[in-house]
Amino acid sequence: MSSAAEQRLDGRQSRTARSRLAICEACLDLVQEGALQPSADQVAERAGVSRRSIFNHFADLAELYDAVVEVGMQRCAPLLEEISEQEPIAARIERLVRVRSKFLEATAAFTRALTAQALVGPASDQALRVSKQAVRLQHQEVERLFQPELALASLSGSERAEALEAMSAAMSPLLWEYLRRSRGCSVPRASAVMKRTLTSILRGAGVDV
Repeated sequence: MSSAAEQRLDGRQSRTARSRLAICEACLDLVQEGALQPSADQVAERAGVSRRSIFNHFADLAELYDAVVEVGMQRCAPLLEEISEQEPIAARIERLVRVRSKFLEATAAFTRALTAQALVGPASDQALRVSKQAVRLQHQEVERLFQPELALASLSGSERAEALEAMSAAMSPLLWEYLRRSRGCSVPRASAVMKRTLTSILRGAGVDV
């Protein structure tokens, strides 16, 4: 292939990548503004492309959904911080609550869209898979941070597992949604509830906090 042909190919690929990203960003922006299930027409208008081009860039809704989720995770990545399990347990709880609260508040609209999509959306299987994956990763983080103390506590295997499940549930998107929207709690109050819950679970498991 000649150099000129390679440049044309690179140009087309670059334009395709930009168009795909614009479509994903448009969908995320609409969700952030409250559209639980943006239509193809809404996305096309926001992205500045034709409705038809959406399905030229994505084979089906499942592929579009996966791409949107990937871009959404890239947006959220700066909100997450590494927490060392070597820190004192009180400091771990404090940092975890701060990081998790910031993340949950920033992604609340995305969580609502996932929930709606999982219930009645055309990409319900993908939405359910993404939700389960997020919960699994959250549970792994809780286990990494608190398993050492729980392992030293006088608990059976099932009791340790229950404590970890309870802590993971205390930081779930749906509980945050309940506190913020159903109960009308401020972000500081919802964070305080999360911290109190985590601390109570650990103390109830025999961990000195």
